[in-house]
Amino acid sequence: MHNKKIIGKIGEDMACEYLYQEGYEILERNFRCRLGEIDIIATKNNKKAEKKLIFVEVKTRTNLNYGRPSEAINNIKKQHILKVAKYYILKNKIKNPIVRFDAIEVLLGKQKTCSINHIKQAF
Repeated sequence: MHNKKIIGKIGEDMACEYLYQEGYEILERNFRCRLGEIDIIATKNNKKAEKKLIFVEVKTRTNLNYGRPSEAINNIKKQHILKVAKYYILKNKIKNPIVRFDAIEVLLGKQKTCSINHIKQAF
């Protein structure tokens, strides 16, 4: 179990670095409330200069034996993320947000190789 937490932390760190390099601003990491957790909450200006609030679920794997990492985001997980996102918006008094839900897959390979797949509007 300890190994899974380390792999997950590495994946989240890499996902944050990727988002930062793509021009996103990281607002929160591991936002928790009684309803659940969201790995990353970020924002980015779109072409109309409107800010999007982006809730990101990060899934990290070391192989594809059990399928793509994002396949682990089932309907129950999606419902938890939606509830936590609504709570975050209410808690922070964000009016009429433009919201997007993304997934980032991180596949860690041998010899320190890595691939990142950013699935925009994953659900």
